[in-house]
Amino acid sequence: MRLQWVIAVLVLVVPLVTAAAPDVVLETWDPVQNTSEPYWINTAEFAVSSYNKHEKKNLVFESVVKGKTRYEVTGLYIVLVIKVRDGSLPSANYDVAVRDKYAGPNPLDLIYFRRRPKFW
Repeated sequence: MRLQWVIAVLVLVVPLVTAAAPDVVLETWDPVQNTSEPYWINTAEFAVSSYNKHEKKNLVFESVVKGKTRYEVTGLYIVLVIKVRDGSLPSANYDVAVRDKYAGPNPLDLIYFRRRPKFW
């Protein structure tokens, strides 16, 4: 008999909790509107600098091509396409991802930094 009560309560409570939950989808990405804003440029320069230190390279940041962001509990996730130059080679586009934790001595974390495939 007790099991029937538990099942009945679950059948009634689960739909109520689901209906009361906000219609927020955490997987939505927002496009970066103005890629020339200092915040995006500083974030891209941080990514290039971190990559150069870790990989012992000498890449030079040129510009932010486009980007998108997503808010999560652990911070703001930023994915950018940036234009980078490597010495005398032609500029190439790179995908970078950075997490902004908003606080602490090192609020930015480089998640990945990779060259975009070049299509014809």
